[in-house]
Amino acid sequence: MYILFFIIIIIILVLFFITNNTSNDSRVVFDNNDWMKLIKNKKINTYDGRKYSFIDKCDILIDNEKKISFISYSGNNKAIYSNTDYINKFMLVFSNYPNIKTTFMEGYIIEDSKLYYTYAFRDKYYKRLNDWLITNGSFQADEVWIAKKDINWKTFPAPTSKDINWEKKAFIGDIVN
Repeated sequence: MYILFFIIIIIILVLFFITNNTSNDSRVVFDNNDWMKLIKNKKINTYDGRKYSFIDKCDILIDNEKKISFISYSGNNKAIYSNTDYINKFMLVFSNYPNIKTTFMEGYIIEDSKLYYTYAFRDKYYKRLNDWLITNGSFQADEVWIAKKDINWKTFPAPTSKDINWEKKAFIGDIVN
């Protein structure tokens, strides 16, 4: 009798566990429209006088000339953007290479009607970058890196969305209509 009761309890618990873990998908899917609702047609009052506007399909226009492309909404008022720029603006060690461009991902965050951007990447990215620097050139000083003559710039490890460090953020300005 006790064995039958015990087996019934086990079966109920197993069924309960299976039902709860398969019918409720714990993954959250974020819709890019959620980000668009937050920022559509918004402008930013910046502390430094630069003009930030959200245009088109969530892209950012800076000073009416530089466009940063929207990639995806990450939830929690965070979005990933693609920024193509000269590599010497990316890091000081590339100051000798003003004509090389790269595309990297950066994050933008809205908190309390304020816009922030991420200014750093995860340690794994910096390790990958450092390995690339050592393989493709040498440091003459802390901030002076010299590329090998036969360097293939296409192998440069541009940061991806997985490399964004969301904890390192800098204030851009207040969001206004």
